Amino acid sequence: MSKAKDDRSLILSFFWNCAKSKLLLTTLFFLPSLFTLFHHLLPSLSSSSCLPFPPSPTPPPPPPPPTFTPSSSLPSGAIIRSFTPIGCAAHLFILMGSYRSSSSSFSIIGLSSKSLHIFGKPLFRCEWHSSLPSSPIPSSDSSKLLPDWGFGRIYTVIVLNCSFPSLIPSSGGHLLLFSSPSPSSPETPTITLTESPNQFNLSILSSPPKFDYLYCGSPLFGNLNPNRIREWMAYHALLFGHRSHFVFYDAGGVHEDVLQVIRPWIDKGFLTLQDIRDQEQFDGYYHNQFLVVNDCLNMYRFEAKWIFFFDVDEFVYLQPKLKLDSFMKSMEEYAQFTIEQMPMSNQLCRTEDAGRTHR
Repeated sequence: MSKAKDDRSLILSFFWNCAKSKLLLTTLFFLPSLFTLFHHLLPSLSSSSCLPFPPSPTPPPPPPPPTFTPSSSLPSGAIIRSFTPIGCAAHLFILMGSYRSSSSSFSIIGLSSKSLHIFGKPLFRCEWHSSLPSSPIPSSDSSKLLPDWGFGRIYTVIVLNCSFPSLIPSSGGHLLLFSSPSPSSPETPTITLTESPNQFNLSILSSPPKFDYLYCGSPLFGNLNPNRIREWMAYHALLFGHRSHFVFYDAGGVHEDVLQVIRPWIDKGFLTLQDIRDQEQFDGYYHNQFLVVNDCLNMYRFEAKWIFFFDVDEFVYLQPKLKLDSFMKSMEEYAQFTIEQMPMSNQLCRTEDAGRTHR
């Protein structure tokens, strides 16, 4: 950090060196026989049940309404009071994505009931079921990270790491997550990832990344100004160069005018737009910002040398004689670094624009 402040000026943000093996997810502050049995247990973000159910063209029938059990008496004269559960306060786990972390480990990204993690002891473990017949089934207790701890609401973001003792070959298979709300509760199995044979190429772990720079955006919401998005996108596409890519997450802010602005960048392959509006039904911090950036990090971790995390109302600025490539090369010994934010002058705004938009 001090090295960056000596003679270089960058405005904002957090950068991640994907060439390093360290992945400290908790620093993302700013800001997914036995096979037949499990095949129909895949959850989705739109699930309205406390337990995962299979996505199907035909919705499952609604469960029968809860029946209240009247009080009864024991021979001792004590009155037995009944407790009838109605509805679901929060889900045990909501899967967003599941990705390879290495030749023998996986990362599973999702949401979980915050109160359950504060007052309870939910447990998660993983199994890999190979497509090869008679293959052993390795099991692993998962370690968890709560990268938005202190900022979650009803839901908190959870990153589960499933590390197996030996290499998981690229012969195809399923990653199963077993979840339970407590050590004494039954487990719920869920297929979080399915790999076809040779879908995962182990050479990606050592090959040069596809991109030099990749941008992972925070959720876009509200009444975004398309002219501001046009300016931001053109500026950073020029700054990052042709070996770059941008990932936008639409939480309701990409209306038709904004879509027309970014459509040319999508068509040219510079930008990927992901619709995450469905996550709004799960009450987390700031449109589940930490969920989004952790999903983006794990999805693209092998595809870029550096991943940038900042918002579309922020600009990366370099002094005129400083080039981005040379600056980033000077930071290669670091796995990650942050740059202090510098507010822009409000004198740059035009008075005739005042009142035209609330943003």
